[in-house]
Amino acid sequence: MRIWDLPLRIFHWALMLSVIGAIASSKAGVMWAHERLGLTVMGLVIFRLIWGFVGGHHARFVNFVTGPRAVFSWLRMAGENSVRQAGHSPLAAYSVLALLGVAGFMAGSGSVSNDGILFDGPMAHLLSMEASKQATSLHHLGQYFVFALVGLHVVAILFYKFVKRQGLTAAMVHGRASDPADRISGVDGGISTRHTLFGLGLMVACVALAQMLPLLRPVW
Repeated sequence: MRIWDLPLRIFHWALMLSVIGAIASSKAGVMWAHERLGLTVMGLVIFRLIWGFVGGHHARFVNFVTGPRAVFSWLRMAGENSVRQAGHSPLAAYSVLALLGVAGFMAGSGSVSNDGILFDGPMAHLLSMEASKQATSLHHLGQYFVFALVGLHVVAILFYKFVKRQGLTAAMVHGRASDPADRISGVDGGISTRHTLFGLGLMVACVALAQMLPLLRPVW
């Protein structure tokens, strides 16, 4: 069974590499690369928000984001039901929203931040100096939420791999469920070639538009 469509899979790995690159370039003091990678994260998050409404079945928010009651019900039944529902679990849905929220916040706050000396974000001039400095402080604080969420994500992957014997990482590479056919249920998440090309084009457009934000920076 196909679960994850190609645009969603490319988004996943592109976001991972961009976040890692943004962190590494910041720690190394290579701010031009940090800015570009942060803008890439911004474009990818915007794409994912749109794709959450027009993407494949399991990419759409309406098909995996549920209320807290469904999460508690899933937690109670998780150890009893041997048949897994295709796509994100109710608990994983909140992890997806948290990752998108934090990544979007970091990209947005970084775009309006400044250190008062050498670096200012491409849209920092739109805020007062005081507001921009506050955004900078929040941006620095946000990195700890990034580390926490990434750590939880890794722990979840390892738990599913070694305890539940489900290869989540492999599924995000080839898009197909690793479970036997009798242990997974749900709608196939495959999409047409036209839909795939639309998704890839949308992703490129979102990232390209985000990369154009430095053109807004005043020349003085």
